[in-house]
Order: sequence, then C-alpha cells, then structure tokens
Amino acid sequence: MTATRATGPRLSGGAVARAVADLVSDPTGGLPASVYETARLVALAPWLVGHAERVDFLLRDQAPDGTWAGPGPFALVPTLSAVEALLAAEADRGAVDRGLAAAERLLADVPGTGLPATLIPGMIVPALVLDVNARLGHDRLRLPDGLSPDALVALRDDGWRNPVSAFYLEIVGPRAVGSPHVRPVDGVVGCSAAATAAWLGPEPPGQERAESVRFLERTQAGLGGPVPGLTSMTWFERGLLHSALIDSGVDPAEAAPLLTGLPLDVGERGAPAAPGFAHDSETAAILLLAESDATGSTPAPDSLWEYDRGTHFLTTVPVGAPSVITNARILRALRRRLAQNPPDAARCADAADRITDWLLAEQNADGHWTDRWHQSPLYATQACLQALAEPGRAATSRTRDADVAEARAAALRLLLSTQRPDGSWGVWGGTVEETALALLALPRAPRGAEQVRAVAEGRAFLLDRGAGGPHPALWTGKDLYAPVNLIRGFAAAALARHPDPDGGRAPAGEPGR
Repeated sequence: MTATRATGPRLSGGAVARAVADLVSDPTGGLPASVYETARLVALAPWLVGHAERVDFLLRDQAPDGTWAGPGPFALVPTLSAVEALLAAEADRGAVDRGLAAAERLLADVPGTGLPATLIPGMIVPALVLDVNARLGHDRLRLPDGLSPDALVALRDDGWRNPVSAFYLEIVGPRAVGSPHVRPVDGVVGCSAAATAAWLGPEPPGQERAESVRFLERTQAGLGGPVPGLTSMTWFERGLLHSALIDSGVDPAEAAPLLTGLPLDVGERGAPAAPGFAHDSETAAILLLAESDATGSTPAPDSLWEYDRGTHFLTTVPVGAPSVITNARILRALRRRLAQNPPDAARCADAADRITDWLLAEQNADGHWTDRWHQSPLYATQACLQALAEPGRAATSRTRDADVAEARAAALRLLLSTQRPDGSWGVWGGTVEETALALLALPRAPRGAEQVRAVAEGRAFLLDRGAGGPHPALWTGKDLYAPVNLIRGFAAAALARHPDPDGGRAPAGEPGR
C-alpha cells in the first residue's frame, strides 16, 4: 500500500483551528467507508435504506484480482465479508465467483502470511467462512490448518455477554438479535453500525428500537449508503489531539474547544473511547493528561488500577492483549501525577517503574516499538518516546535512567535513518500521518545537523504534500481504517512543534478538502 502524491492544496495557515473544529463538529472523525462494515449491513439489515447503494459500493470497490481492501493478508477479512454479503444480496455472480477464488487464495496463504493483524481475526475469519459456506450450501471455503472455530463457538455460546464484545456483535449470530443483554447508547451498539444491525435483526424492527434505526439511517446517509468501520472515537481522538497540540507548543486557548463535553471524573470512573464503547485504560490516561494540561493538576488515577497486571497494564478488561501504546499513555499520566508529590506517590512510582521496565524490554533491537493498534511502528515509537521523556519522578535507579536514555537515543537514531529521500516517513510508503508522527517524536529543539536537516525535510514534505491525502488505512480495527480528521490534526501539531527556521511559527496547515 503505497500512498500516491496528493493533489490537494498546499498547507496554509489555520490548520490548528480547522483540525480542532473538525474533531469537535464531526464525532465520526472523518472516517471513510469500510468494506467489512458495509458488507455486514448488506447481509444483516437488507431492510435498511441505502441497501442498493451499499451493494453498488461493494461491486465498484472490488479489485481486478477479486479481493477487497488490503494490502496483502489484510484483504482476507474484507473479502470474506464482501463475498458473503453479495451472496446474501444475490448480486452479480461474476463478482461473487472472483471473490470466492480470491478468498480461497488468501486462506491458502495464511500458513505463510499469518492471519491479518486486525482485531480478533481468529473469530471473525471462521465466522465469515462458516457464513459463506452456509450461503453456498456446501463447504467450498476451508479454514487453514491450525485455525480452529473453538473460540468462535465459545463466544457464540456465552462469551459475548460483556461490554467489549458489543463491538463485534455481528459475529455472534441469531442469539444477539434483540438480546436484553445489549444496552445501546443513543441507539448505538458498540460504536459499530454492523453490531447495531446485528442487534436489530434481519427484519424491520418495531418502534421500540426506533432510536437504533435512526442511528443507522444517519450513519449510512453520511457516506451515501456505505458506513465507516467505527461510528465514533470522539473522546479518544479529541483527548489525543489536545495532548499533541499542547506538547507542540500550541496556545492552550486554541486547543481548548477539544475539551468541551469530555467525560468528568475520569480519574475515579474511567472512560471509553466514545459513548457506547467499553471503558479502556488508554482513553482514561489520555483524558487524565488532557485534564492535567487544562488545569495543571492530574487527578488520582484510581480508575487505572483495575488494568494493572504486575509488569504492565491491560487496555481492556476482561479481555485484552498487552499494548505498548496503552502503557506509554499510562506512564505519562503517572509521571504527571508524581510531579505533584501526591499522597499516592509510592503506588504511582512503583507502577511507573514497572511500566518503564516493560517498555524498555519491549523495544526492538533496532530502536523502534510496535503495537497491535497501528500498522506503522512510528505510532508506537512516538508514543513511547513521549512517555519516556515525560518529566516527573518515576525512575528510581541510575541504571534505569541510563537505560531510558539509551532507549531514547536508539529510537531517535532509527528515525533519522529511516527518513525517505523525499523527506517523508512510512512503513509502506511515505505518508502525511507517519511523517507527522516522526516530527512529533523528534525534539522540539533539534540537536545537531542531522536532526535539523530531518526536520526541515519533513516539514517540506508536509507543506508540499498537503493534508488532503490520500491517507492509507494504518489503524487497526476489524479491518484497517484511517481517522482522517485526527491525521490532519497530527500534521498541524507537527508543523506547530517545529517552527519555520526563517522566523515565526510554522503555518499549521489548512487541511485540503
């Protein structure tokens, strides 16, 4: 997946204000259409307005080789989803046959490539394979050796009755339809159009579920039928951009609108990424940092302790794998708390030291970090560098201080060595997002000629490229996605972090439309 050169306008003044306004006014974050999620609506809610437009979208979006989305193994989940949906809709058989052949190839490749590094592919892939075969009336598609449906069976049996599972309710099956265990928030189930459709069921629902129907109608109308992979990450995105802007030296008054309406008492109660999601420790830490930036005081992080697993913290409970990004956010919040000499200093310092040791152990030999929530190591590396540089009493030994200094130096060396000739950074090709993340990771006062050159060339790439995109899907959901408004905000923050060396603050970029 190589990003092509943008044709949008060059960056100009005012992008901080535009990025802030976009995130405040658009809770969807500017997400583009998702093949996976749109196909689930085709199969699960054929009664919903926009059905024909969703089918047309799937037919138009199929690649010549029969796949959807991608790159590489990332095409497996969207392709299976699209094939099952087109079978359900009795759509163009040629497209279905090409998709089936592509799905067979992708499944055959799994022993070599592994499952796509998206959310719960070990359950989503078996669910879709079973559903495709059921539509066909025979077992054409076969699960790869070693991929058992046992986890899916356990989920469908009784394992889905927890807040985290609401996000992927569409793979639960008929038991999810109308279940009283599901609690929509403002009509939304799990911040997912597919999950909401799964709860509503295949027949037009009654008036008692009208709020959820209205939600789906609004969501599909925004993109003319198709829907995004998430309906909202609004609290997460606004808190994260606020942190990036303040850390980059933006006037707090410019960033302040991002804080309007954010959850209160996060230190005590925690928070989800958006209304209707399960609570998670990363969002809670991000919002604690936002409150610290706004008030100068960091609340006691009481809501974080349930995620503590000794060496590290989980992102969600009761399920969740370790995440360096989550632990980096928590480390920053703990160190902010420690800077105040609070009554819980001993507990916070102990946790901060344990997280620091864990992050150091998780660093790759070449200096970067990786994380399951994003396909680019630049996202995790920027988060870890930011956390390890956070002031505050945490490291309790000189050995650890030296290790932290070396880890930061190794990561900075890697950043400088991986910049592309055009000034960009990127795992699959130079992108606005990854270039912005690299600039956010570099010191605000670059040290030495090599850092100064890297910043200048990275700035030039952002200024020339424009924020209009395209923005490759690098974020991990049920399929890959790109939070476009947040990405534009990162670009604005990166240019604000590194002022124009010829004088004055960097033009923070008016995102192209």
